[in-house]
Amino acid sequence: MYMSPPWRRFRRKLNLEKYLGELAVLIGRPVHADELGDLEQVLELQEAAKKFVEQPLRTCEILFSERCSEQFNEFVERLHNANPSPVQIWTPRTIDCGIFIVPSIAAIRFDFEFTVNEDGLLIFSTTDSRDRLLLDFSEAPTGEQVMKIETQGIHWLAVPYNQPSSLE
Repeated sequence: MYMSPPWRRFRRKLNLEKYLGELAVLIGRPVHADELGDLEQVLELQEAAKKFVEQPLRTCEILFSERCSEQFNEFVERLHNANPSPVQIWTPRTIDCGIFIVPSIAAIRFDFEFTVNEDGLLIFSTTDSRDRLLLDFSEAPTGEQVMKIETQGIHWLAVPYNQPSSLE
């Protein structure tokens, strides 16, 4: 059994309330600490995530407000259709608090506020370690709130954000 060092337990206690709040916003219901995986799972996920470093990625940038649009919802639906596996939610606090898993990417509520976390970073990785969606939101030099979308993996890399029109 993995025994976390005292500094890890301290960091978990320090970050847990905010982390549970982030997760609650992302799934639309309260999340409790006993629903989180242990810190050993976090280390395993970090190891599995290393394979994505060398893989190609598809990227685009949109206005942050567009994450609530029909186009974005259709994009998420296409991701779900391409790989409906359960998804691990990764925020910067996950490393201190533990993994949270939802049934699929379709279970995520993307109507979160820009301030959902200070780092402006959310990662959703399928539990089969085949696909990953990264959302990196920030303020552009013009002052606009923007969000970079990166997809990687066997299935999700093939899913473009901008679906070609069938009328062309």
